Amino acid sequence: MSAEAAGLLLIRIVVGLLFAGHGLQKLLGWFGGGGLRATASMFDRGGLGPGRVTAPLGGAAELGGGLSLALGLLTPVGAIAVLVMMAGAVVAVHGRNGLWNTNGGSEYNLVLGAIALALTLIGPGRWSVDHVIGWRLFGWRWAAAAIVVTLVAAVIEMALIRAHRVGQARSAPQRVAQERDSDAVA
Repeated sequence: MSAEAAGLLLIRIVVGLLFAGHGLQKLLGWFGGGGLRATASMFDRGGLGPGRVTAPLGGAAELGGGLSLALGLLTPVGAIAVLVMMAGAVVAVHGRNGLWNTNGGSEYNLVLGAIALALTLIGPGRWSVDHVIGWRLFGWRWAAAAIVVTLVAAVIEMALIRAHRVGQARSAPQRVAQERDSDAVA
């Protein structure tokens, strides 16, 4: 086994299995995760609702994308799933906290996204299902497609979050008035 093939296998297995584990946290509550109900609530609070729809999709994207990377099977599809989820994490949560992970920033998300994008450029290596089957699913076109899909997803995520915040701002005066009226009656 060449050093290059071993390096790509190591990157794919570590990043892919950790990412799949994140998906299992969201979907099943494994590895200390909250499961679907808690994830749906988190997605709703973050503006990525309805959580009952987006949480299973996010968990499935992380699980499927992670397994795709670990196996080197349809590698650019798995990489796109990772990129979209990391873009969502940056847009919804970590971006407002700056870069560094110590402050809850986007450092970790950017590293995972960079690894996923690099795999669309250079491919999964010799020790992958894609290679065994003879699929050459990597290069500039795959990377460009991954970037475009990720940018579209990020725009959609930002629009969902903005709509959520506008809806919250509009309903806030009504909630205050309802609370005031109920206090006056009591």
